[in-house]
Amino acid sequence: MLNIVTVNWRNYEGRGVEYTNVLFDSVRRNLEGGMPGRFIVFTDDPSGYDSGIETRPIPTRLEGWWCKLALFRPHLFPVGDRVLYFDLDTVITGSIDALAAYDGDFGILADFYRPLGLQSSVMAWEAGKHTRIWEDYEKAGCPMDDPGGDQAWIEKCYQAKRERLQVKFPGMFVSYKKSGGVIPDKASVVVFHGKPRPHEIIDGWVPQIWCKDGLSHSELTAVCNTAHNALMANVKSSVARDLDWFRVRDAHDGHVAIIGGGPSVLDMIDEVKWRQSQGQKIWFLNNAARVLGSVHADAQVILDARPENQEFITSADEYLIASQCDPGIFDILEGANVTLWHVNTPGMTELLKDEKDRYAYLIGGGTTVGMNAIALAYCRGYRKIHLYGFDSSYRGCQHHAYAQPLNDNERTTTVLYGNKTYICAPWMASQAQEFADQLPQYEADGCVITAHGSGLLQDIWNDRRGSATPAQIRANEIITRIKPGAKGAEIGVFGADLSRELLKSDPSLELIMVDSWEADGKAYSGDSGDWHATLSDPEQEHFMEVATKRVKFANGRARIIRKRSVEALADVPDASLDFVFIDADHSYEGCKADIEGWSRKVRPGGLLAGHDYQNPNFEKFGVTQAVDEFASRNNLHLEIGGNLCWFINKGD
Repeated sequence: MLNIVTVNWRNYEGRGVEYTNVLFDSVRRNLEGGMPGRFIVFTDDPSGYDSGIETRPIPTRLEGWWCKLALFRPHLFPVGDRVLYFDLDTVITGSIDALAAYDGDFGILADFYRPLGLQSSVMAWEAGKHTRIWEDYEKAGCPMDDPGGDQAWIEKCYQAKRERLQVKFPGMFVSYKKSGGVIPDKASVVVFHGKPRPHEIIDGWVPQIWCKDGLSHSELTAVCNTAHNALMANVKSSVARDLDWFRVRDAHDGHVAIIGGGPSVLDMIDEVKWRQSQGQKIWFLNNAARVLGSVHADAQVILDARPENQEFITSADEYLIASQCDPGIFDILEGANVTLWHVNTPGMTELLKDEKDRYAYLIGGGTTVGMNAIALAYCRGYRKIHLYGFDSSYRGCQHHAYAQPLNDNERTTTVLYGNKTYICAPWMASQAQEFADQLPQYEADGCVITAHGSGLLQDIWNDRRGSATPAQIRANEIITRIKPGAKGAEIGVFGADLSRELLKSDPSLELIMVDSWEADGKAYSGDSGDWHATLSDPEQEHFMEVATKRVKFANGRARIIRKRSVEALADVPDASLDFVFIDADHSYEGCKADIEGWSRKVRPGGLLAGHDYQNPNFEKFGVTQAVDEFASRNNLHLEIGGNLCWFINKGD
């Protein structure tokens, strides 16, 4: 028997029963052969569900998405039954007969943003198998601290063969966010991960199908294609014009400030002017230039296809206009410096496939002009991107810093983030969610993004800084104690986690990275119990390669010396460094030698520092003794920082 299941924990979004009833109705009406089994909701409150929905208690005391792992508990379903799981906010738009008939071992979605990752919004498996997912999770103490949630546990810890459903059923699944809300004809399962949720969308096709007795697939196709065809007509019109097309450029050291229309930009005008005075480029989104009239626009970015956006055109050196924009915008800009760029939306690849002389880069930044502008800046080679007016929330009754009648009657919703609430339009919540999803990807590619002002998006950015990794904490401890543009050295680099954060934190900082990456503890003076000393040659070579890749973005500001720390002393002049951070040999003998040797490389007034002072997890570490003796012997003040860091200022 087929068990189609979902989980409603604590009345999801305050309307979990409604979500369950709509999901049940949409599943049932898109199974042309009729419901082949039973529909089960695991819930902590069985009341309010439509007839035909079987309610069962959630088989665990876990919270939120972690409850899904309990669906793999033994004996929850009869052995040999099929289980097809949908997240509550999955929207069914067409036939799922093929999916309901899936008889593979274990099918799960590939992540829409990380091709090698997994996405647990839809899963299918044979009951009685894969119980290890739950059993191993239970043995581990049921941890709930991974921000990747249940799918991260399946992805990282469960090694059985997993079939990606997009491969098994090409074209069936689509991400609402990644598609920009445009649903391809073949798609019949739309995944709403993050914001917005289906109930937050009041325009377009979603309200017409996310309801009981909603549109059929053919009716939906007609609704979607009307708007999509108009969009494609705009693209055909713009590509026929004699315009320069967007080109990707190599990474460089330039800064760009992208100015949105959020109300907080009014508080930041002087700061934006200062950035321009420093030679940084200023890009305006839509109508934002009208607020900062005295700031020159290096570029104006427009994405929206509505004809009303013709009113946004202002004076700029360059106009980055999406090919889907209304022809009237291009008419106004006739003869101006216009660069045409293409949004990565369904149908775009097919439409541009015959272009031979002009290469079409498809920009997939997200659903808003702000997120696409970040992607454009990155593709233009910028790795220092500063955001202003990206509030993603109202301030009082203001939705923009300027009058924008197009948004005056937009529907709003209350968004809870942390312990604060925000009034947001659905597109604002979507932008904030996209920013949270994509920021780690930009950072992993060596991009430093800063968000200025106040609002939901800025609070997300600040929280990300607050929940820093150990390497980020150490980097911050160092950066706050040195001057901009300092020259320093890290002794004991390993995978370059700290080196990368230091080089990202200050784009003018220069860093010498010293590590021998020798196997079997050959570079260690004594037995400190350090697990690094147990690594083999292939493992050390791997971390050497990782370190090299992680600092490649620094464009020559990082110099790697592959030697033992005391041997590398000969390569660095005395008193030439502003700081040294020691995190190599943790034995007393080794750490003492590093402190004595590398202290000579620090200029008067510079900073001598290191890691693992009073580390309670490694009794054999000799760091504390070596540091205390050096400070006492030289009558220098010892300061203790976060994440087991120690600091000694050499004085004059």
